[in-house]
Amino acid sequence: MPVSVIVLLVVLAVSAVGSVWVVRRERRRPSSYSRRPDVLAGWRALPSEVQAAHDEAALDAAEAAERVASAPLPRSRVGR
Repeated sequence: MPVSVIVLLVVLAVSAVGSVWVVRRERRRPSSYSRRPDVLAGWRALPSEVQAAHDEAALDAAEAAERVASAPLPRSRVGR
């Protein structure tokens, strides 16, 4: 077998083992939320209107940041 095929098989095996390991770790300890009830208690206590307003503000901030990031840079007049 050529060396490149062996390297490809090793990379595939390592990625498969790594994927299984990451999925098992994520199931044991999810990174998206905390299992401690006191951590999210403040958020759960808020009315849904306040939660929605907070979500909208976060989305608006993200959109504004995206617009700023995609805006063309001003041309410099130095050296003209």
